[in-house]
Amino acid sequence: MLILVIIIAVIALGIVFAKHVDQQRWQRYQFERDMYFRQYPFQWKGLEQFELVLNMNTHAQKKLINELMLRASETGYLRKARVQREPECVNQQYSIKVMIQDLTIGYLEKRYAELLGGNLRKTDFETGRPIELNAEIIVFEKDDIDLGCRVRLDLPRDPRTVDRYIIENNKPNKAK
Repeated sequence: MLILVIIIAVIALGIVFAKHVDQQRWQRYQFERDMYFRQYPFQWKGLEQFELVLNMNTHAQKKLINELMLRASETGYLRKARVQREPECVNQQYSIKVMIQDLTIGYLEKRYAELLGGNLRKTDFETGRPIELNAEIIVFEKDDIDLGCRVRLDLPRDPRTVDRYIIENNKPNKAK
């Protein structure tokens, strides 16, 4: 009887240990995958039309202007932006954030994000690989003191055509 109890205890400890090792392996895989996606995002073979205007709140506008040290000008600033799917929440299936230099400046409109995600369902975008594209930042004076900005993304008006413009990037990025 004592041997049976010892065998059951050893089996239980073995199962707990195996689950722990598997969980660590899974976390390590997720970390490595995220680092790979960060180094090799999808590239956007863009239209350079900047048709999609991003809705930004005042706080995000000020943060972007201060972070990039932008001034009001008649011409826009071109910067690289990343569009990345956020993990699913209970009440919201698709949320796609827009980042410039690791600064989240806003989210795509819900309906546009759902159509974009649906079009890229069979790609790594679904698991978190970002799309790197150009963004045009137009800085303007609201009044004598405050500056505001508008960000236009190089995405088409119809998100169902997005898959035509994506290029998979597997080459190392050059030094920034």
